Amino acid sequence: MFKKKILIPLILVFIILLSFGLRLYKIDSPLADHHSWRQADTAAVARNFIKEGFDFFHPRIDNMTSINILSEGNEERLFMVEPPIYQTIIFPFYKIFGVKESLARLVSIIFSLGAMVFLYLLVSRLTNKWIGLLAAFFMGVLPYSIFYSRTVLPESLILFTNIGMLYYFYRWLKEERISLGILAWLFTALSLLLKTFPFFLLLPLAYFLYQRWGFAFLKQKKIWLFAFLAVIPFVLWRFWAKQFPDGIPSFIWLFNEGGIRFRPAFFHWIFAGRIGKLILGYWGLVPFVLGLILKPFRKEGYFFHLWLVAFLIYVSVFAAGNVTHDYYQIPFIPIAAVFLAKGSFWLLTIPKKYFSRLLSWLVLAVCLLFMIGFSWFEVRGFYLIQGGVDLAGRAVDELTPKDALVLTGDSNDATLLYNTNRYGWTGGYASYFPNSKGTIQKIKEMGGTVYVTTKFDRDSEFGQEMLQNYQIIKETDQYIIFSL
Repeated sequence: MFKKKILIPLILVFIILLSFGLRLYKIDSPLADHHSWRQADTAAVARNFIKEGFDFFHPRIDNMTSINILSEGNEERLFMVEPPIYQTIIFPFYKIFGVKESLARLVSIIFSLGAMVFLYLLVSRLTNKWIGLLAAFFMGVLPYSIFYSRTVLPESLILFTNIGMLYYFYRWLKEERISLGILAWLFTALSLLLKTFPFFLLLPLAYFLYQRWGFAFLKQKKIWLFAFLAVIPFVLWRFWAKQFPDGIPSFIWLFNEGGIRFRPAFFHWIFAGRIGKLILGYWGLVPFVLGLILKPFRKEGYFFHLWLVAFLIYVSVFAAGNVTHDYYQIPFIPIAAVFLAKGSFWLLTIPKKYFSRLLSWLVLAVCLLFMIGFSWFEVRGFYLIQGGVDLAGRAVDELTPKDALVLTGDSNDATLLYNTNRYGWTGGYASYFPNSKGTIQKIKEMGGTVYVTTKFDRDSEFGQEMLQNYQIIKETDQYIIFSL
């Protein structure tokens, strides 16, 4: 018993250290990797806290192009999505050590490791410590999980608060200690404030309430008080953000743009492309399905199954968003790790009376190796840097005045603009199309002084117009910079 008490913490520490080491891969790479368009806006808010002074209630990006289809522009560069809690945590690191994206990535890594610890604690209480260790292990080594837990996105913080919410809420119901109730409220309020997905987690939370009181939980005044207090920060932030409509990105399309929900393409993208191939690497489906169909432990009941159902409802509601962006499936990571752990534990402890222990271990080893290998085959490309974006941005930063306003011509992607370390506009969105006649003149009238792109066609009508009328600051085989 004493050895077990020492062994389990040692294994958990090893898993955390292994996971930390895996997440250091390319931690110092420029912010121009997979889904850098979203990372750029998140990182810009943190950097602008340094450049313009800390202002929690007015988070600002670098982009003055409209992010809302009902607005013509965003001159104040406001970014009123989730409150900038993640960027606020990054701020002191930038203040002390300087603006380095690797520091922001490190913050994400720390929260991802904290989420793994919470998952271990929760799963251990509801099943056993070995399954808890396996769940933390899978969350730590899945290639998809590794990549997104070191990106400059609030998702790692969100997983941390989500799992912390479930853990402390369960403990509060069981132990009824005020300190646990306060922690449960804090994590719930933060979760609801940061993202929409935690609202779907109210389903498994309600199951905890049902386990405790049955349907009589609806009569518990303290639960209604808890819910009211937890949702107040969310309501206040939404009320505040609505005062700045230009800074609220368009979101209606996330639900069902193009009528994608429940069409064959929807199922293909979510269940085959993302869950089956990208996250579980095909072969992970074997232990995952085993974990799914095994009889639940008494304490857990159908809590984990309802957690999975909550994810599926979320995917169905935000159908277009989930089909378009693979990072929308990040909430699947912890529940995938749980069912992988349960299925793996069963294969490791399978009764000799009915199955060959050796063969079951061999099957598990093959499944896990193939799962990680095939998933890595898909994820490895996520680390690649967009061609020339970092170099073009660095050149603009070195060769133009600090107050230069820049127009980027690649697309509506803010990655290039972020790498220039300047404010300005991104091309190819709203009323600004770099290949349209008059766009450059519009930008000049608004104060634009630099045009940069990594996708320049010299033989096009627009290319000829630029070459004839504007001075080239610098040109390489990867980018071109014009003075306006």
